[in-house]
Formats: sequence, structure tokens, C-alpha cells
Amino acid sequence: MAGAKKQRAKAKRAAGKRPRSTKDRILRAIQYASACVCLVFLAILIKNISDDMVSYEVQWENQQRLNALLASPTAAGGAAPSPTAAPTAAQLRATSSAPPSAGAGQGNMLAAFFGTPAVSVPAGEAPASLAPTIAPSPTPDMSSRFTRYQNAPPPMQAKFMTEDFYYANPSFVGFLQAGVSVVEPVVYSVDNTYYLDYNFNNERDEAGAAFMDMRCSLWPRSQQIVIHGHNMENKTVFGSLDDMQDIDNLKAHPTVQFDTIYEDGMYVIFAAFSASMNVEDRSYFEVARYDFDTEADFDAYLAEVRERSMFDIPVDVEYADELLTLVTCSYHQDNGRFLLFTRKLRPGETVEEMGALVEQAEQVKRY
Repeated sequence: MAGAKKQRAKAKRAAGKRPRSTKDRILRAIQYASACVCLVFLAILIKNISDDMVSYEVQWENQQRLNALLASPTAAGGAAPSPTAAPTAAQLRATSSAPPSAGAGQGNMLAAFFGTPAVSVPAGEAPASLAPTIAPSPTPDMSSRFTRYQNAPPPMQAKFMTEDFYYANPSFVGFLQAGVSVVEPVVYSVDNTYYLDYNFNNERDEAGAAFMDMRCSLWPRSQQIVIHGHNMENKTVFGSLDDMQDIDNLKAHPTVQFDTIYEDGMYVIFAAFSASMNVEDRSYFEVARYDFDTEADFDAYLAEVRERSMFDIPVDVEYADELLTLVTCSYHQDNGRFLLFTRKLRPGETVEEMGALVEQAEQVKRY
């Protein structure tokens, strides 16, 4: 009896179940596809919101660091006047051992011996003919890179000895302001790959950090310092550096400021171009050139940079100059980089004068 009821129920269900039509199948497929599209769109939206939040947070942190830097008493490069130094022991010894001056008695004795008239000399003065003539030794130019780095490095700048900079990360070497919106602390590592994946706070971060090339040195300073950074879509790190390929941006931002832990530095742009890092590529450029043994080597390098530059900028560069080059990713070549070349302002040069020179720049090529 029970078996007969089960068979009747099964037959009833089979009779009530209709096969799906082609239209129903198409509608169901469309529903599935729409749901998948909505999920993908939602994931992209969440990621963009997350990236924007990270971008705002990083920019806010860097702006806070910049504000702290500007608020520092030594932000303008000034320092409190030091009290008058007491004479050193060597100076005191030199003073006490000075030979006594020739007096009138000495003059009379010499006159009697050589048969010449005696010369009366006031006490405390030496005759002009007896005073030795010593040519002054030239004072070395301590602002020249050929002499200044022979000395020990100066104390670290007080404005960087804070929780925002050196005490936050002892690998901190300087603070960079460049281009349209690059405002970044710069770090250093003996491994050029570390800060590709870690930020200034040594946290895992795909944006990485702006870092000085491991083969460069601050003191003695490499003739050319190279700083690398990721070209991020959200404009963090070096994300806005390639905006300098636009000549209007170049003229609006002609200088770069890089203040190191030892000294402040202002630089003027003299060239820019994109290149490949693949040796076999015809657009290959060797970035790893930091010091030049001879002036001829430097002139050859400078000629290559000027020849490849997308801008003709009437800023002269000499062997005695210190260079700063910024490097980020470029997508116009395979394994490409965009490079911005600058030189340090010389004593007596002003930002206004250098800006006027860059204002005369002409764009001669692209990418």
C-alpha cells in the first residue's frame, strides 16, 4: 500500500515538472552573468576606495612631515649664533713664543758694526726693512666639492632629529620636494630591492618608498645622487614625476629641493627623457654612473644626456657641479624609466634666476 502511494506521488511530480524552454535558459544565464558583473564592479569599487584612502593617508602623513619641517627653527637653513670662541692652546703658545721686536739699542749696535747711521725705532715697532714679507696662502674654497668633503661630516641637521624623520626610521637620509606633487622622505638601504616593497615606516607596501641608490654616498658625496621611486597611479611616491614630461609643468616647477641629514640643497632641472633598462634595447641608458674619474668622462656623459633630453634647457652644467637624478617607471618602453636630471645651484645663484632660464626651454622630442 505504502509502495503504491510513493509511486503515485512520484508520477505526479514527474507529470508536473515541465522541461525548461530555451528562453528560460537564456534568461537564467543573463541573470548569472549580471550577478557576476555586479560582483566584479563591486570589488573594483572597493579597491579604488581603499587605494584612495591609502593615497590620502600617505599624502597627509607626508604633508604633516613637511609642516613639521617648515616649523623647525632651522628650516630656513639658519642656526643660532655661537658665542665667541676662546683662543685655543695652540694660539696661546703662538702668541707667547713670538720674537721680541727690535729696539733702538739693537739698531745702534748694528749701525756701529756696519758703519751705517743709527736708526731710531720707537719701542714695540720693527723697522720696515727688517719685517719679513710672507705671501698669504690661498684660502681653499670649502664650498667646492673638490675640497669640502675632505673634512669630517657636519652634525646631522636638528630639524631632522625628530619622530617624523630620523627617529621614525634611522635609514632616513633626506627630504625631497620635486615636480608637481612629489613630497617624500628619502631612505637608504644596502639592498636596492628592499624599499620597492616596504614603505618609510618599514611596513609591507606595494607603493614602497623613495630611496637613494645603494651605490651613492652622502659624505663624501657622490657627484651624482640617484633617487628611485614607484610610479603609482594614485600619485603617491613618484606617481606625479612623469607629469614633468609636459613642458608647462617643467616651467611651473623648474627646481627640486633635496635637504639631506647634513645640508640643504636646491637643484635646477637641465634634462629629462625616458629610456629602457634592457641592455639590448636601442633606447637603453645606463643609470649606474655616480662618480666620474675625469672631466672628459663627465663631459661625455653630459653630452649623451643632453642629446637624449626631450627638452632643450639653457642651464649650463660643469664638472665641478653636483647632480641629482630622479628615476621612476615609464610605460613607453619595455622595462622603461623616466629620468629627471638636475644640478645643484652654485653659490650666488637664485631660484628666480634659474627659473627664468628654464622658462626659455623648448620641447624638442617626446618620450
